[in-house]
Amino acid sequence: MKRKGFTLIELVMVIVIIGIIAVYAAPRLSNVTDTKAGAFVDKLRADIRYAQNLAMTRNQRYRVYFNGSGGGAPASGYIVVNNATGEIAPDPASRGNLIVTLNTGDYAGITVSTPAGGFIEFNSLGVPTAAATVTITPGGQQVTITVQTGAVN
Repeated sequence: MKRKGFTLIELVMVIVIIGIIAVYAAPRLSNVTDTKAGAFVDKLRADIRYAQNLAMTRNQRYRVYFNGSGGGAPASGYIVVNNATGEIAPDPASRGNLIVTLNTGDYAGITVSTPAGGFIEFNSLGVPTAAATVTITPGGQQVTITVQTGAVN
């Protein structure tokens, strides 16, 4: 008669391997907020560049309004708007309106400072009408995005 099952040594080895994986995985799981914050910084930078691109390709001024400063921007977040018509830019990812609300869902715990004037504006040549600095605060860190003479850093 054959017995089927695991030996004690096999079970101990599996538990040890799971323990080793847990020791390395647990610290990485706590950085989920940092990962989401990094993704948000990349998204904001891309959306500012998108507004610049729209201004150049459509030969019209586009603005990125922050924190309820105008254009229908949420109280905490931003919106991309055609300055002449007030039309909200389409979101290239979702095909909806490009409105981002912070402190909810994936963006919980992330705040954005409002630049001088409450917006960043690009003319039809893609040049910002004024230099601007936006500071993103995810948790305890700070990340700064600067917009100067066509460069978004």
